[in-house]
Amino acid sequence: MSVRGFILLFFFLSTSQAAIAEARVIRAIVSDSNAPPFAMFDNNNVLAGGISKDILEVLVSRDQLVLQYLPIPRGRVEQWLLRDDADIACFLNPAWVEQAEQLLWSLALFSTRQVIVRRSSSPAIQKMTDLLGKRIGTDRGFSYPEFDMMFSQGLLIRDDAISLESNLGRLEKQRLDAALTVDLAFQYYQQKHDSEGLAADTLWTQPDTIYCALNPHQPELAQQIQQILQQMTEDGSIAKILQRYKPTQALPRSDN
Repeated sequence: MSVRGFILLFFFLSTSQAAIAEARVIRAIVSDSNAPPFAMFDNNNVLAGGISKDILEVLVSRDQLVLQYLPIPRGRVEQWLLRDDADIACFLNPAWVEQAEQLLWSLALFSTRQVIVRRSSSPAIQKMTDLLGKRIGTDRGFSYPEFDMMFSQGLLIRDDAISLESNLGRLEKQRLDAALTVDLAFQYYQQKHDSEGLAADTLWTQPDTIYCALNPHQPELAQQIQQILQQMTEDGSIAKILQRYKPTQALPRSDN
């Protein structure tokens, strides 16, 4: 290599290292309690794919940002954001956290429908009274505003598990009467596992709007993230990511 070429290479590497050093790190919480396709982890519990990874990678590609993933359990997400230990956690709704007013929020990204999964041989679940006294599979650390009072009063039995797959497996083995999840997660499970013994009834409430919660101690970074997420929503990037994980054909289920 010529002296000129060596100087140019040194300049390029120095510039690249400086750019990396100056890049702002986004500490993003992605919990394995988020069911596929929202988050998918490999056998070493490393985030390998899913909607969360796709959205965050597009987000940082729009600006001089670097991702640091934090595999924090769902029950600790809120406190990590409030303590300035993390910058963003997605797939949340203000109604699902205790101190929503102390967090910053993105604009609405998309919406989901809650579903109650049951064995196909069981009657359809059309109202709350159909669940009285039933054992309901739930995700550890998750809040269920529509059911929390019933759980606390013992009218429904909350039975936590670490994953949707675990809950649906227990449901098939008749260790649960029903399980709570969202439409896309159940459809993805059905597509991958081809389980014909389960059916989903759409919850009688309105669809849930999904947001990202942001670190209130870093308002400039939060504003930067908010602007990028708004661009991604407006230019259809988020819709395209969601489309990748939707089933190729509608799955049979009971809608109320």
